[in-house]
Amino acid sequence: MNYRVSLDFVGSGNASKAYGGSLDAWSFMDITPEAWFSSFRRSALDSIGKKYFPVYRMADGEFRFLMGRKYNFHRRPLLRELVAVSAEKLRIRNPDNWATSWGETYTPEEVRGLRASLVSNIRYIANKGYLACYINDNGLYAFTEYNRHIQPYFSAQKVAFNKDNYIPFHFVCALLTNAGWQDFYEDRNILVVSGTDDESEVLITKRLSSMGARDVEFLRISKTSSMKDHINLDGLKNRPDVCLVAAGIGSANILRQLEPLQTLVLDIGGYISCYVNPELRQHGGVFGLPS
Repeated sequence: MNYRVSLDFVGSGNASKAYGGSLDAWSFMDITPEAWFSSFRRSALDSIGKKYFPVYRMADGEFRFLMGRKYNFHRRPLLRELVAVSAEKLRIRNPDNWATSWGETYTPEEVRGLRASLVSNIRYIANKGYLACYINDNGLYAFTEYNRHIQPYFSAQKVAFNKDNYIPFHFVCALLTNAGWQDFYEDRNILVVSGTDDESEVLITKRLSSMGARDVEFLRISKTSSMKDHINLDGLKNRPDVCLVAAGIGSANILRQLEPLQTLVLDIGGYISCYVNPELRQHGGVFGLPS
């Protein structure tokens, strides 16, 4: 991945500002950002209602669960970083329950099996759709410690990872916020799969309907153990055009189970909160609801 592609255009159009002055995705190709995004966007649109097209986002949470914590001396003083990484390695050898930023919790006995299951799901998704990986250079050095480890890890795990199935992490939310966002909402049946409740579902339905959705349906999953969830699609009223999944690191498990719907399946993560509260913005202020 010898090329760097600016992501300044995503979201509100000043993504670099949110990342300390620069945000450049690693790339297998010498390509303009507009051409890369346009190609991905076209593939996503072409899949709607026609074929299974999963897009799984991977950033620090997923990388840490799979590979453990890595050193980032740009973000912390040397001694603090050494202590933090050493402490995690000790915890892995003598683990407590694993907790994620999404509130998922897994016992030490579960983690090894769930890690193998996650790799299997990633391998499957990589052959069917896209891995939207957080691999970039940015002015804050935010989570750049994983950059050089990702390709070797995927290679060791026999996960296909190349120009045909990799996009930058930020491209997923850009589909739903950049120019042309209406194509993913207007007159679409939208399925939302997340750990929602009655109150949030009312707000999400109102928001998506105001953006043009024909119908909004929900499939509730666990808030704390989505990596272990088994979902049932039999009760859906309508065949969805677009599936929006927010399930933490367990999203790969959910994405794979949505294959029978044969349509576009997007892992949107924390962006779901913007449908609940339109004042919120995600990823350092880069993504909010489109105007």
